[in-house]
Amino acid sequence: MNGPVFRLRGLTSGYGPRTILKGIDADIPAGCLTSLIGPNGSGKSTLLRALAGLQPYGGTLKLAGAGGEREVSGISRREFVLLAGVMPQGFHPAYPFSVWEVIGMGRLPYRGFLKGRFTEEDDAHIVAAARRVGVEELLPRPITALSGGEAQRVLLACVLAQDPPVFLLDEPTSALDPNQAARVFALLRELAEEGRTVVAVVHDINASLAFSGNYLALREGALLSQGPIERLNGDVLQALYGTPFLPYRSERGDVMWRALAE
Repeated sequence: MNGPVFRLRGLTSGYGPRTILKGIDADIPAGCLTSLIGPNGSGKSTLLRALAGLQPYGGTLKLAGAGGEREVSGISRREFVLLAGVMPQGFHPAYPFSVWEVIGMGRLPYRGFLKGRFTEEDDAHIVAAARRVGVEELLPRPITALSGGEAQRVLLACVLAQDPPVFLLDEPTSALDPNQAARVFALLRELAEEGRTVVAVVHDINASLAFSGNYLALREGALLSQGPIERLNGDVLQALYGTPFLPYRSERGDVMWRALAE
């Protein structure tokens, strides 16, 4: 486990008069896949938006980089997009851009909107990203003609083409079948093994935790537990979701969890 890329101290955030995040102290390690877990409405997406510099916040939220730690709120959007790629929850394009064009949007931080066509380097990043998430055959198709799961993988490819050191992903597998979800989480683990920092909001803990190295557990806007994935146990899960969990081992040897209705 590496040192922290994000350092949160007394982090608060919300919408208007409504406070969502309540004084969170946490470190998010570099070179690791960190899963944000917790019940619906616990503040996971709000926390991810704060990490992405898209959500006003109170307290301290620092991002480490080549120039040392800097407050996220003090980093311009132009600079931030070179530091972190963001995959939002839901993707509903209204214009029939081609898949190539959508993935190519990940190259805009390097080229801008007014610098003409893509370079050979841009093209190589687009093709490599498409191939890595398995949408290479969709490159000529309009994004509006794709299924929800296909569009979600294209959006992930867009962030890959951006080639950032940090990935911030909000439910990256919500529209995917179990096979595709496992492939995406395996890819996220590969990115972490390459030295990238990956933070992902997840709901299916069994699909994600087998590939994760770290977790943050949120409940009602507060941090209930955090740490290496090995620290996650039935007591934490019961306190988090309000129901007992039974551990079992998969045929591969992974520890899995089954919720028991009381």
